[in-house]
Amino acid sequence: MRVARGGGSVSPANHSPCTWQRHVEPQGFGLAHLFILNTGSLRWVGRNRRTTSGQGQHRLTSILQPWMLLGPLEYLHWSHEGLCVFFQAATLKEKQQAFIQAKQYAHSEVCFPYPPLGPDGKEFICPPSFWECDDERAAQLDIDEGHFREHCVRLLRDRLKPGALIHDPACSTGALIAHLARALPHCRHMGSDRCGSMIDHARAQYASSPVHLRQADATVESINCDALILRFLNAEVMSRLDAEALLGTLLTSLNPGGVALVFGHTPVLPAVPWIAQQSGLILESCIASRPNRLELFQCYVLTRPSP
Repeated sequence: MRVARGGGSVSPANHSPCTWQRHVEPQGFGLAHLFILNTGSLRWVGRNRRTTSGQGQHRLTSILQPWMLLGPLEYLHWSHEGLCVFFQAATLKEKQQAFIQAKQYAHSEVCFPYPPLGPDGKEFICPPSFWECDDERAAQLDIDEGHFREHCVRLLRDRLKPGALIHDPACSTGALIAHLARALPHCRHMGSDRCGSMIDHARAQYASSPVHLRQADATVESINCDALILRFLNAEVMSRLDAEALLGTLLTSLNPGGVALVFGHTPVLPAVPWIAQQSGLILESCIASRPNRLELFQCYVLTRPSP
């Protein structure tokens, strides 16, 4: 039995379908890269890995590919080495079939059980200065969320009535909410962010957009709306405890018949199915992909029943 350490590589040697393998993930940032995919019939374990972007960069993205799967999960053990993951060997064809099955099963979910840990063993959270906006950061954020923008349009185009309010309470550069304003002109659009430089950038970039942009802290106030875009309840942004509490609070702002979309820009922290149940919301789906792509990314769709 071969052991993969640190970087997460697994021996490329051929294995029979019943062969078990072990992956050891040391305590630290790498824990946040491990994910579990529930396809309905099996739970697979995988590890998000760097891919090459269209700009030639090698970086992590929120889009998962079949080759990132390790295999069907057997056991998880914790030791002084870190987390020991035991799984069955699987071929690339079997991994691709798992993604196909996940896309067909209504309750499939991708879960990232472990947040990134800093040197002190506590959850790592980026300092406020990390979110200060400049042209380079804005450009990278806009690239990273392109698939979210398009998926929002596909989900909301035929769902919302004229005059419905779409709220993005952490709108960042404003690119996503401005994109929705162009694609869904029959709706009203509001973007908020607690970072002043982000709002300044958004106002300058989208001065002609009908989006109402404002500086506000989603942890302090919420706006009643018909569609809620959430892509900041994520690893490195806040702690899991804070994200769970905030999700429950934000969902109370959803009007009857409204829809909330929770995206995994970095891994989603809250146990969304459980919080949806506690909040009386219907969980429609947990994963998504771009059209005609064999891939997955986290996208929870929750709706508040109409009276």
